[in-house]
Amino acid sequence: MAIGGEAAAQLWNASSSGQLRMEPDAAREVAQAYLRFAVMCDGWSDAALRLEKISGFGGLKSSLDLQQGFADKAMAAKQVLEQMALAARGMADGYLQAAGILAEADELGAAAVRAIGN
Repeated sequence: MAIGGEAAAQLWNASSSGQLRMEPDAAREVAQAYLRFAVMCDGWSDAALRLEKISGFGGLKSSLDLQQGFADKAMAAKQVLEQMALAARGMADGYLQAAGILAEADELGAAAVRAIGN
């Protein structure tokens, strides 16, 4: 969790130790926003993966190098988006933990998927 992972870990530590407490309704609302963002990142990650295999550049070495460069950028974007989704889910869990309702994480995650339409 390089991108946002440290913040998610700090939030988890604060909520686990009781330093951070939230009202359940507020935690649900914040967690839902993070979970919707994670679902959107999942979709963008899938789109980036499809961009890895683009064609039509021709057979010249410079064209193939350009094609490979775009493929590399697509894979890098996919990795960043996966890290962002993981961090967002970690943030959601931290807020749910702060309210003592972590057991609702799966239900809220499913609701986020339905809300985005994936």
